Amino acid sequence: MINEGRLLSQHGFAKANSWITLVLSVLLLVGGAVQIAFFLAFGHTADGLHSVAVSALLSIALGLVLILLRRFIRPNQVYQLHENGILVISQLDKKNRFIPFDRITDIYRFRTGKYTRRILNTMMFREENSKIWHRITPNIANSERLIDVIKNEQLMFRGPQALKTLAQGGDILFTCMVNSHCGLKRFIGSNLLTTNEKMIRLSALMLTTDEGKTIPVEDIQFISGGSNSPLIRLLDKHGRILFSVAYISLSSADLFIALIEHMIQNRIPVRN
Repeated sequence: MINEGRLLSQHGFAKANSWITLVLSVLLLVGGAVQIAFFLAFGHTADGLHSVAVSALLSIALGLVLILLRRFIRPNQVYQLHENGILVISQLDKKNRFIPFDRITDIYRFRTGKYTRRILNTMMFREENSKIWHRITPNIANSERLIDVIKNEQLMFRGPQALKTLAQGGDILFTCMVNSHCGLKRFIGSNLLTTNEKMIRLSALMLTTDEGKTIPVEDIQFISGGSNSPLIRLLDKHGRILFSVAYISLSSADLFIALIEHMIQNRIPVRN
């Protein structure tokens, strides 16, 4: 039996903007209804009321569009944050799925919307051996806090496990979305992010890619970039770029950065 731990917070539909949309739609519908009533009452005795009728119809149509938009922006999943993991609640079938923090393997962080600038306001994550992606978007209440908790808990749980794997001569795999700027937008409404993925393999001695590029870890002396920078760069002692990857295209990018930083400061002796 899974121990979910104490319930810390609930993250449902963020209703702040939703209520604004609802109020505007009601005002438009009421305004349109008043104009139609005025038209029906005085349409046969007054001139120039054709524009009133058109305005009423447009007002009602816009009100209905806003109501449909409010329904459209509702998330398909909401979340509960527990001490030991995340409870995912499907709004469609009302089924719940608890995901322990130590089973969260892949995380993508990126931005949605034209006016978010550099703010990474969206996260998609999945658990071990699963192809189902769970999406946290700005229309989730307190989504920023939930995203930060998932990122930090993954580092706490998977960081030590990854270091142990590296010390035992194993590899840590990271997936990289090719053309992520288009890919993430294309798949933002999908549960699968499997198209155009390439693998990055990290060991205590080497970093290798699907393209056949191999970089000795001992040559990596500096790392630059992160969530506030578009690129993660690995540099040698002369400041030359050995490898670079877009932060938003790399799964579990914060874990990748943490492991590289650890290996720069403390080279990992591999046990035979």
